[in-house]
Amino acid sequence: MRSVPADVRMPVTGIRLSLWRAVTVFRVAALLIDLVLIVRWHSIYERPGLALITGAAMVVVTLMMGAAAVTGRAHRPTIVALDALATAGLTLLSIPVQTAAQQHGGMITLTSIWAAGPTLEAAFVAGPLGGVAAAVVQYLTAVVVADNGGGRTLYSGVLLLLAGAVVGVVTRLAVRAEDELRAASAAQAAVAERERLTRQIHDGVLQVLGLVHRTGQDADGPWPAIAAAAAEQEAALRGLITSRSPEPDGVELGAALRALRSTRVTVSTPAGSVDLTPAAATMVADAVRAALHNVDQHAGPDAHAWVLLEDVDDAVRVTVRDDGAGMPTGRLADARAQGRVGVTHSIRGRIEDLGGTCTIVSTPGEGTEIDMTIPVPRL
Repeated sequence: MRSVPADVRMPVTGIRLSLWRAVTVFRVAALLIDLVLIVRWHSIYERPGLALITGAAMVVVTLMMGAAAVTGRAHRPTIVALDALATAGLTLLSIPVQTAAQQHGGMITLTSIWAAGPTLEAAFVAGPLGGVAAAVVQYLTAVVVADNGGGRTLYSGVLLLLAGAVVGVVTRLAVRAEDELRAASAAQAAVAERERLTRQIHDGVLQVLGLVHRTGQDADGPWPAIAAAAAEQEAALRGLITSRSPEPDGVELGAALRALRSTRVTVSTPAGSVDLTPAAATMVADAVRAALHNVDQHAGPDAHAWVLLEDVDDAVRVTVRDDGAGMPTGRLADARAQGRVGVTHSIRGRIEDLGGTCTIVSTPGEGTEIDMTIPVPRL
């Protein structure tokens, strides 16, 4: 097997997916309004045929972006940038379509409120700065059409700038809250797992050790020594299971990964806890989730995946292996050449942000193995 660059984008989930679906609803509603206006006014345009073609192009862009957004695959800067350019180009078509009086007399552009879509999308991807930048592009486009930067054009531009900034801030806050909730859930799962193990140990191992101690301490031969050793182990084990639980600012990575188990996913973790900071644990778990999504989407319907967590010296190592179809040689290199950098962001990017390394090994027909080593902060 040999290493190949990996580049499969994991669709966004959770609050991000909900936001993208919401903006799709907005664009569809705005499109319907714009199409009604184009049909209603097309007879008074300078070039009514071009107006209808522009409306049809808006439908195509909406369908393409909607399909990408609903499936969670639109969260890429390149896609949002292309959408912004396409929207600006369709807005500029107002110049040959409308008469000079219509352009300079206050008639709205062909794209109207539909053109606000890329501003909201940029705010999702790049925060308030991205939203403001996209709003500026659309405002300048409207200025070119109207040949005037004041009046209704300025009013619309200010509203668009505010929308981009506010949506960007709200998106960042919502995503952060979701990450914190996920980390808290993982910590709660770790505590529950610890309590379950404590009950099992108390009801089984501790009782046996106590019985050996009580029975053997008054016996002859080697039994007193065995009883003393059993008493020591009972005390040590009892102290271990009654020790203080991890602090709430820590997350047990093993519990977070065990939550990913399914009929097609086997997860193996150490007996002891692997406590990481919430941010590090969330990023590692998200990277593993992205790898498992790739298995589900590309390895084949009968493929099985194995996740192995190892606590190695001052680092954590997570291996995700599957027995699926593997990846053809050159396929991911071609994807990267086309500007699609999915795994670079969803898996390798997260691991490298933590100062770790990520190696992807795949051969057609032999499955794929992703090895992630992370020198993450310990608690």
